[in-house]
Order: sequence, then C-alpha cells, then structure tokens
Amino acid sequence: MVPEPVIGFLVTGAAAAGIGYALFALAGRDQRTVLPTSWRLPLAVLAGVLAGAGAAVTGEWWDRPLVAVLAAFGVVLAAIDLRSKLLPNRVLVRFAAVTAGLLLVAAAAGGAWGGLLGATAGAASLFAVYFLLALISPAGMGMGDVKLAAVLGLFGGWAGSAAWMGTLLGGFLLGGLAGIGILLLRAGSRGSTFPFGPGMLLAAFASFVLLG
Repeated sequence: MVPEPVIGFLVTGAAAAGIGYALFALAGRDQRTVLPTSWRLPLAVLAGVLAGAGAAVTGEWWDRPLVAVLAAFGVVLAAIDLRSKLLPNRVLVRFAAVTAGLLLVAAAAGGAWGGLLGATAGAASLFAVYFLLALISPAGMGMGDVKLAAVLGLFGGWAGSAAWMGTLLGGFLLGGLAGIGILLLRAGSRGSTFPFGPGMLLAAFASFVLLG
C-alpha cells in the first residue's frame, strides 16, 4: 500500500503543476507581462514540487488544495513580477476567487466555520498594512502588492496568527533581502523599484505550510 503522505505529494503536486501550466497563458494576454515560452514547463514543475513538498507536511486533506493553489498562482505571479514588476489583476482576481471557494470547502469539510472569520480578518488586516505603506511610499509599494496582500492574508488568517505574522514579517524580510541583493549585484540603484511580490509569496507559502 502506498503511504498516505506519498499520495498527498503526488496528487497535490500534479494538481499544482497542471494549474500552473494552465495559468501561464494568462501572462500572455498583456504585452507587458508576457513570459518566455521556455519558462512554461519549468514553472509548472516548480509549482508541482513546491506543492507536493507542502502537502507532505500538511495535516488535513482539505488544506492540500489550498497548498496547490498557493504554489501554482504563486510561481506564476512571482515570475511575472520578477520580469515586469507587475501583478496583473486578471491573475489576482482568479487567485482570490479560487482561494475563497476552497476555503468554503475546507471550512465545511473540517467543520471550522470560525476559520472563515480568521481568513477574512487576515485578508483585511494585511490589506490595510500594505495599503498604508503604499500611501506612505507609493514609489516603493504598488497597488498590485496591496491586492496580493489581501489574498495572502486569506491564507495566513485561515492558518492562524503565527502563519499570518510569518506572512507579514517574512514578506518584508525577503523583499528587503531581494532589494539588497539587487543593489549588491549592481542591477539597480537606490532609486530603483524592486519586485516585492516574490518575497511576499514565498513567505506566505512557507508560513502556511510550516506554521499553519
């Protein structure tokens, strides 16, 4: 008999890879966010590996679809942001809608309806933090980051206060490290804008899987 963690790894990984492969086409609907065709398969594989690894340590089966969606959308959004410094609405809206639907399924399956309140509060509070930062420093924080924060707040709020805090602080930490790295590599200047989305997404995924 195949061990249950292995089944979770394979099923969740395959689902994430398929979703990531399908999402890739959305990047090509705007000339500003087009990704090289050669990236499609590697990004899908990366999404599958991340989701599979996350599923292997995720306790409840109803959280695994959330892991798959976070990995798939996260990989595609991170690639778009790294290349174009944009987080397109057409991807973010789908990310939010799919996540909300899966949270309803998870709440029903686990009888954790209170978790929906946590997810909503997590989304609203993370949105508020990033929106405030965007108002204070619009050159350093775009509205795409603010919208992404709302979606990632759903995951953090559902997984608990530790995961939410990890999403918040980890996003700032990783985003700051990325900016420093770009400066050290002389790929930018102090006045340059840096893609903040990849750090936010990585922090959210790690927090959801490890702290949730």
